[in-house]
Amino acid sequence: MKRKIQEDTVAVLYDIENAPFEMLNYALGKAQRYLPCKMIAASDWEKRPQKKCWNRLMQRPGYTFLQVERKVNGKNSLDYALFDTAVRLKNKGILKFIIITTDSDFAKIAKTLKSDDEPVYIVGVGTEQASQVLRAAYDEFICYSPPGKAAANIVAAAGKKLY
Repeated sequence: MKRKIQEDTVAVLYDIENAPFEMLNYALGKAQRYLPCKMIAASDWEKRPQKKCWNRLMQRPGYTFLQVERKVNGKNSLDYALFDTAVRLKNKGILKFIIITTDSDFAKIAKTLKSDDEPVYIVGVGTEQASQVLRAAYDEFICYSPPGKAAANIVAAAGKKLY
């Protein structure tokens, strides 16, 4: 059975347990380069903290927020659920993924998505501390630097030049 390729869809897999809201917001901003397209953001939204920023995020136009179902409990349960979701979305013909995490276990998801002849393109969003294994699993890696940290590094660098 031949599946329909959904080239106009990007799936965003968000590891809500290991990546802060700000990293998701940053990644969704970077994903604007794929517009116009359909954006599906998948995570366990029911586990999200109850804050106004989440409510605003869920109102963002152009995005579908997909609730992933955890079939197991405990450590790595979200990893497994996102893995299953990624495979299901690929089987529906989605070939562009953005994975937002700081967890190197997600390299397995990327490897599985690329395991056949389909031309899957994966963008990873993580921090400076991301392992080489995780970075290498992606076609492209975008390094997220928390806004306060970047400003602190600039101030520290400027301060060193003064002495």
